[in-house]
Amino acid sequence: MEFVLVDSVMVDILEPLVIDDQQLSGESFLMRGRKSRKPYLISNNGKVIKVYEVLNEGPNGIGVNGAFGYNFLGEDKWVAKDILYRYQIYDFEGEKTKVLESINLGLFGVTISSYQTFFRGFKKEDEEMLLGIENNLFDPGPLSKGELAQSVYYDSVKTIFTYKAKDQVLKQFEAYPKTWGPRMEKKFVGKSEPLFAYHRSKHQLALLPKVGNQLFIYDFSSDEPKLLYEVALSHRFRPDVVPEISKEAEFTSSYPRFTDLKFVGERVLVEFKTRIPEDILLRLKAQSSRVEELPEFQEAQKTFVKTFYLVIEDGKQIGVVEGLPVPGALDFATESGDIFINDNLEPLFEREYNVFYRLKLVR
Repeated sequence: MEFVLVDSVMVDILEPLVIDDQQLSGESFLMRGRKSRKPYLISNNGKVIKVYEVLNEGPNGIGVNGAFGYNFLGEDKWVAKDILYRYQIYDFEGEKTKVLESINLGLFGVTISSYQTFFRGFKKEDEEMLLGIENNLFDPGPLSKGELAQSVYYDSVKTIFTYKAKDQVLKQFEAYPKTWGPRMEKKFVGKSEPLFAYHRSKHQLALLPKVGNQLFIYDFSSDEPKLLYEVALSHRFRPDVVPEISKEAEFTSSYPRFTDLKFVGERVLVEFKTRIPEDILLRLKAQSSRVEELPEFQEAQKTFVKTFYLVIEDGKQIGVVEGLPVPGALDFATESGDIFINDNLEPLFEREYNVFYRLKLVR
């Protein structure tokens, strides 16, 4: 299969932007300043509708540091996950209507992504809800090394959540399914959180542990997720046998982890990247504690790190896409089947506006 370029969306703002969400109707985007974390309401053709001046400590402020991400909450509200892990709800004029308190048990780890947000806002039977993954819903501290080695960690982690806006009722769900290979084999392969995607009109949840070759798709139209499909994923650059990966080796392991997961219309798109071979990376780490700055590291990335996409439909893998037809990285995808590629964070040439390439998947 392949990606085909349809058109592009140009936004006349100097600061590099990423897409956090698009309304289910397809009318407007919520975009986030890459450095400032400022939220922007942008039309579907790139016109700036509203710049939200909420990076302050005032009554309508999120805080001077902005938020980890933004999402629409229905068609007339949006929600921000602030730096204190609270969820702040706004109307389209930028007036704060509610603050949902943090669901964290503590601060056990922070994950920041340029493109991904770790929650979704939506309505189910007219009730405003959030669904996401929150690592700080689980304290790994009490687990011993022996328990980690026996994968007790995977049996214990319930960091997938739903959070109702009206009464702030929290429900937690298993992050690693019982039939996921490493959990069944009691094999420890690292503590990285799985990827998730949510289809707001079909109320389906896709859950993808970053290690292994299994994708899980659930019907989430009721209060409890019900497994629809367990999809076997395959690619010539993905090993059939998953190696044990210690916590110390998560950075250096050359195992090709999954890196993104999107619903694209009726299909699911899974992204993974090959990695620098472990022996080369260990040699480079011995040269410098700031290995990312070494010219040899940057050259190794160009040589060995390649991006591939697996396409899933009706519970089966139906195709593979090798690379993008345009420069940039996968940023966002919609329930209507649009894929947006971001070429703003590291463009080949400096420019005073943002470009998002819109792609379609074709056979």
